[in-house]
Amino acid sequence: MKLLIVDDEVRTREFLHHRIPWDTLGLDEVESAKNGFAALERVGEWHPDIILCDIRMPKMDGIEFAKRLRQTDLDAKLIFLSGFSDKEYLFSAIQLQAFQFIEKPIRPDVLMDAVGQAVRAQQAEAAKKAEEIRLQSAYDANIPILRREMVRKLITDPSSPHVLPALGNRGTFLLPVEGPYTVAVAPVFWNPVLYAKDVKTVQDELLERLGNDPTAREWNMIGGFDSQSWLVLIMPGKFGSSYGEGKQRLDRLHGMLQRYLDSRIAFKLGVGNAARHLAEIPESYRSAFEAGNLEFYKERGGITFASELGGHEPLETDWEELKQFREAIRKGDVVQATRHVHDLSARARKCRDLDIIRVKDVYFQFLLILLEVALQQGLTDNDEAGESRYIWKEIDRIPDLKGLENYVLSFLAPFLREEGESRAGSGKLREIIRYIHAHFHDRNFAIQAIADHVNLSETYLCSFFKKQRGQTIKEYITATRVEKAKELLADQERKLYEIALSVGIGDANYFTTFFKKYAGCTPSEYRERLGR
Repeated sequence: MKLLIVDDEVRTREFLHHRIPWDTLGLDEVESAKNGFAALERVGEWHPDIILCDIRMPKMDGIEFAKRLRQTDLDAKLIFLSGFSDKEYLFSAIQLQAFQFIEKPIRPDVLMDAVGQAVRAQQAEAAKKAEEIRLQSAYDANIPILRREMVRKLITDPSSPHVLPALGNRGTFLLPVEGPYTVAVAPVFWNPVLYAKDVKTVQDELLERLGNDPTAREWNMIGGFDSQSWLVLIMPGKFGSSYGEGKQRLDRLHGMLQRYLDSRIAFKLGVGNAARHLAEIPESYRSAFEAGNLEFYKERGGITFASELGGHEPLETDWEELKQFREAIRKGDVVQATRHVHDLSARARKCRDLDIIRVKDVYFQFLLILLEVALQQGLTDNDEAGESRYIWKEIDRIPDLKGLENYVLSFLAPFLREEGESRAGSGKLREIIRYIHAHFHDRNFAIQAIADHVNLSETYLCSFFKKQRGQTIKEYITATRVEKAKELLADQERKLYEIALSVGIGDANYFTTFFKKYAGCTPSEYRERLGR
C-alpha cells in the first residue's frame, strides 16, 4: 500500500517519513508533500491509499485539500493532523469523511494505531470489492446460461410458473412480459476435419458474441439451442417477409450470424409466424423450425419464412427404384445409377418433405447398397456396420439437398468400368497423387483432407485408390514419405530431425522407428550404406 504525508513543517514531515516503521503496517511506499497544492498533484499521479494531512498549511490548507480530493475518484483514507486550536475544523473534517483526527504533538503509538486501522479498513474494502467483482463476473458469465434455459422453457412450456416472475427481471432476460414475439431458428453445419471445434464450444462462443452485441441487446433478443442443437432466437415484435413487416431487421440478423460464425460453418435461418403472447411461442417456434427445414431444398443459405411453407408430403422409399439402382451398380452402369440419384432428388424437391431425417434416410438406403456391392466386389475391406455409422454421421452434417445428392454421387467412382475409368478415373487419380505430393510433409496431413479436396467420401476415396493403384492410399503415403526421406538422407549435412519434419513427422525418435520399419534399416545405417 501507499502512504502520502502532507505537512508544511519540514521537521514533522521528515520525522513522519523516515522515523516511523511504516513497513510493519504493510505500507511499502511512502512519499511526502509540503502543502495541499503539491499533494493534489502527487495524488493524481501516484494514487495513494492513505493520506496523513496537516490541517493548517499555507497556500492550501488541509480542509480545502480534502474538498478537492473528494472531487476525484480516489478512495483514500484521510487522517487529519491538528493542534488543539484546530478544533473548529473538526466538523468540516467529519463532513469530508475523514477516517481519523489526531492531535499534535503526535504520539507515534497513537499514529501507528490509527494508520493500522486505516490499512485494515482499506484491505477489507479491497477484499469486498474483489468479491463483488467476482460475483458480478460469475453472474455475467451465467447470464447466457440463464437465457439459454429461458429459451428452452419458452419454446416448450411457457405456462410454467417460473417464467413470468423470471421475465420480470428485464436486465437478465430482456424480453417483455407482453407480446408480440418473433422466433427465428438456425441449424448450423460444419465438417470437424475442416473446423476442429466441438458443438458445445461453437454454441457457447456464438451465444457469448450475440449476448455482447449492442444491436442484439438493443433488440432485447435472447438466444439458446434446442434439443436438436438448432440456434433459437426470440425477440419482441412482429417481423415478416416484407420490409413493411420489418424484414430489414431479419436481414441484419442474418448478417450478424454470418459475422459471428466461422466461414467454414454453414447455417440457414427460418422465421416463424409471430406469437401474440407467451403461450403462442411454442407454435411460433414450430413454424420457424419447419421454415428452417424448408431451407434444406435451397442451395444457398438465406432466410425462409413460415409463410412460404405451402404444401409438402413425405418422401417415401421407392423399393423398386432401389432394386434398379442395385442392378445398375452391380453391372457398373454408373450412368444409369447417376440417373436414379437425380430422379430421387427431383422427387425430393417436389415433395418438399419437412422431415429431413426421413429424407436423408432415403438417400442412406442408396448408400447402403453402394457399400454392400463394394464389399461383394472387393472394392473395400471395411466393416459394413462401422462404415454405415460413419456415413450417417457425414450425412447428418450436410446442410442441403444438393450437397446430399453430390455426396451420394461421390460414391460411384469406384464402380466405373474399364471403358470409362481411363479418362475419368485417371484424371481423379492424378489429382489425388498431386495433392499427396503437395501435402504429405504436413504434420496434420490426413486422408480426410484428400477426400475433401477431390469431393469423395473417405471410404470411397480409399476404395477408388486401391482399385486404381493396387495398393491402399495409406501405403502410398508411407512409401512417398520413405522415398523422400531416402533422398534427403543423401545429404550428409542434414540433421535427422530436419528430415523428419520434411516428411511430416514431428519426432526424430519416431522417425527412426518409422524408417526402420519400412526401409529395413535405421536412417544412420542407410547413410552409411550410401557412403560406401
